[in-house]
Amino acid sequence: MWTILKTVAIIFTVSLLWSCSLSQKAAMHQPSKEAYYYYLRAIEAEKSDDFEETLKYLHLALEEDPGSLYLRTETSRVLFKAGREDEAVSMAEGALEEDPDYLPALSLLGKIYATQEDIEKATNIYKKIIKLDPSKITNYILLSHFYLIEKRYDNAVKVLNEAVKKEPWNIRLKYSLGRAYFEMNEFEKAIREFEGAAELDMPYEPLYFYLGIAYEEIGNSDKAIENYEKAINHIPHNARLRERLVNLYLKKESTDKVIEHLTGIIRLEPENTEARLTLSDVYADSKKFQDAVSELRFIISKEPENIKALYKLSNALTQMEKFNEAIEEFKKLLGLLPENPDAYLHIALLYLQIKDYLNAESMFKKGLAIAPEHVELNFRLAVVYEKTDRHDEMISQLKKTLGIDPNHVDALNYLGYSYADKGINLDEALKLVERAIELAPDKGYIRDSLAWVYFKKGRHSEALKEIKKVTEIMKDDPVVLEHLGDIHMKLKNREAAINAWKKSLEFHEREEGLKERVEKKIKDSLQDLESGNK
Repeated sequence: MWTILKTVAIIFTVSLLWSCSLSQKAAMHQPSKEAYYYYLRAIEAEKSDDFEETLKYLHLALEEDPGSLYLRTETSRVLFKAGREDEAVSMAEGALEEDPDYLPALSLLGKIYATQEDIEKATNIYKKIIKLDPSKITNYILLSHFYLIEKRYDNAVKVLNEAVKKEPWNIRLKYSLGRAYFEMNEFEKAIREFEGAAELDMPYEPLYFYLGIAYEEIGNSDKAIENYEKAINHIPHNARLRERLVNLYLKKESTDKVIEHLTGIIRLEPENTEARLTLSDVYADSKKFQDAVSELRFIISKEPENIKALYKLSNALTQMEKFNEAIEEFKKLLGLLPENPDAYLHIALLYLQIKDYLNAESMFKKGLAIAPEHVELNFRLAVVYEKTDRHDEMISQLKKTLGIDPNHVDALNYLGYSYADKGINLDEALKLVERAIELAPDKGYIRDSLAWVYFKKGRHSEALKEIKKVTEIMKDDPVVLEHLGDIHMKLKNREAAINAWKKSLEFHEREEGLKERVEKKIKDSLQDLESGNK
């Protein structure tokens, strides 16, 4: 806060103090004709920013009129403008030695001290200036800024309140008083002054910006947004202001407004990577995956090794079911993160999606070579073994997973279900599945496993009761519906069984091999019915 305040105060100070040319000065001392001639030549030279030539003529003028405080002050100003600060200070101080109350030299010296960040000297100069001429409100504002830099908040407020009494309609005074309270973290008082300034109905760009921040600090996001939007009307090219609006609209889940301001930032800063990453997230959350992909590809075109962008691009392509493209992006990521086991996990899962079990297994094993105890790599390798009909290896790998994490819900369920499906180790299967349910009671697929264990143990009524609960949660899961049919069939509810099987066929594409298996069950059941076996 100190650095920001200091920088803002110095910039504000310089903008108030800087004068443009010699011709705008009113001489207090009447020069000789020769001095006036050289002075006019100096004016012309300064118009061309030829400071050396300007100083040459000012020195000639001083030779003709060495007693002119005005010429000394002007020479000091041009020296300062030319970057010769020490000489400028010396010249101004020399003028003040002759007349300590000479306001032009005091004002110039105060400006120089402020620019040099000698705040103590600048403060003392402006206290004296105000004492000599209390009519100029700008000087009160400058002095208050110096007090704020020194964290002399009470002094800043006192000076500004004195000025407000003189010009209660002055919007810059109201704003400055609000800023003083703002820096004191007295946001309610800051809001009061800022709102008072806003009522004057005069455009002042920083006002609504800081009013928005003050409201944000007290937790009033609606008023913060209202004022930030007003500020945007005055300063539409302020990217940092739009960032604040983005953050507030994200919290309110106002997707359209988030997109509006993120695209505004990107128009101002086309290569703002963070804005494009955030926009890609918003598009992805809104299911606008192609828009997300466009943003991410732009980032990668500029930053080919941007890990976040590559990861998000792969995820977006996965959501679009463009698995081969997603794999290609993840290969790039692997090249950047060759020792990261999670990178191998993710690309292996993509290979699983396209049923490329050979490459999936290879990637899982490469990841495990780096991190042998990585629980998800171990578990997913077991899934590959199941998909490739390597039952014994699957069982071994699931046990290894549980050795690493005894509470791995999916491994408990997978092993329990696998035992039940094979009709082996049914007591252990029940314990495994029951433990999984303790850890994750709301997961329908685990309760399906419990129903299947009951079924295999011959506890058919309990199996039916449990599977019916599951169908309320997972209404369109083909395996659950197949199990429902199997249990009904075991309980001799043939019609209910056939209906459940037929329902499962509506979603057969979700489970490889289910269509042929269930169609056979329906065919066999109908044949039994025709042959009189009920």
